[in-house]
Amino acid sequence: MLTLLSHGYSIAQSLQWSNPTKLKGATVFSQVIGENEEGIFVLRYRNRFYSKNIIIEKYDHRLALKTGKSIDLRQSRLLKLYMQQNSMLLIKAKYDKSKRIIQVISQFYDFNLKPINKPEILAVAQSIEFGDKGNFRLRISDNRAFISLLYSEKSDQGTYILHHKLLSNSLTLLHEQNIELPYLYNNFLVSDFLVSNSGVVDLACGVYTRRRKKIVASEVRLFRFRENTLSDVSVAPDLDIKTAKLVHDRLLDRTTLIGLYGDKNEYGLVGSFNFYADSLSKPNLLVSSFSESFVEAMNVNNSSTSTISEGFEVIKAIPRSDGGVLLIAEQKDIATEDDIILVNGIPQSTSNNIFNFNELLLLNIDAEGFLDWHKVITKNQTTVNDGGYFSSAVVYIGDKFVQLLYNDQLRNTGEVMKYTIYNNGAEESTKLFKTSVDDVAIIPSESLQVSSNKLIIPTSKNRRFALLKLQY
Repeated sequence: MLTLLSHGYSIAQSLQWSNPTKLKGATVFSQVIGENEEGIFVLRYRNRFYSKNIIIEKYDHRLALKTGKSIDLRQSRLLKLYMQQNSMLLIKAKYDKSKRIIQVISQFYDFNLKPINKPEILAVAQSIEFGDKGNFRLRISDNRAFISLLYSEKSDQGTYILHHKLLSNSLTLLHEQNIELPYLYNNFLVSDFLVSNSGVVDLACGVYTRRRKKIVASEVRLFRFRENTLSDVSVAPDLDIKTAKLVHDRLLDRTTLIGLYGDKNEYGLVGSFNFYADSLSKPNLLVSSFSESFVEAMNVNNSSTSTISEGFEVIKAIPRSDGGVLLIAEQKDIATEDDIILVNGIPQSTSNNIFNFNELLLLNIDAEGFLDWHKVITKNQTTVNDGGYFSSAVVYIGDKFVQLLYNDQLRNTGEVMKYTIYNNGAEESTKLFKTSVDDVAIIPSESLQVSSNKLIIPTSKNRRFALLKLQY
């Protein structure tokens, strides 16, 4: 929760490194899972499909590696690895080739990485076609009391069948729903969902209309599971919603859909919206269009347009203590560059994917939906064929400020920027490291804020893997 306080103090921040290690193989990814009194836990995997095998590593609080466990997934893929209060919960999807079914299987581990009890089957779905891996998705509540499992199937009539299970943290089944919705399977998409601390599950869904393989109209709907009932409501049908994200307000235990919208007849973004509903029969929509001065400030090089770029995507939404929200959006795109080269006189076709992660836009919106202040951070991160691995930014949420950490320009420069925004809009930007002796690049997608005053960030340090702990 972001608290409204004044600026006028310094930030005490300590940095701690693990020993750099050389990883075996050219492609090894990591993910910080969490920290507790037992240590820090990191997931390591070799492909982004979380298949074949994974490694769970345990570090002590001084970032020394204590132990690791390799888990062979065997025709399975990892869905989630959760930190619980007394254990770790691993959930995977396993394909049974003979029966053509996909099973969701859970396994508890203690903090010494030893299995607890036997694996348990949580759900079973039919495999639609060869290679189908299922579309299982999970969410856990902030208080770790509830786990929501969601997946879908296509009916014989081609409509969308929604399956939902609400589980306790011990995997006791609390509620189960299997509902056929009046939408064609290919025209319906669950874009985001959350489970509250009271077990209410909200889904932000898109309903699409297609003609000649083109989307000509769309609608965003909010679905809500409350115990055994399902209700839904249309979200701002008059707005052309471009990007949105569900955020949980811990203080009110309420889910809010917040995002950016445009004009259906014009390219670009024209404002922000905030949609919440304690009861779906009485939803509350707050809409705020961008002012002319805001649009002019965003379009310094193109003053002829009345909108801002449509390339922004909401990556974080932080509830404020007064009912407002701080929205963080990032402008990014993927471009493809094709070329023809001659090899021994024979033309060969080559293709490169260019990943551009440009500006970060921060909108501080009050409880009435109006804009208090905004900030634009220009990163200019451009890479080729790396999936944007070192791009984007790490977001730290404090009581008095928000801090964004990102690699400046090319990752080989070794410069990591630290951009701090206080709650009154004051800002400061410095380098995270005072020296450039080491070649350091942080990996935003693998990082995690593990507590109210601590970040754990995987990094590439002198081309070796190293964990970085930032404590505020």
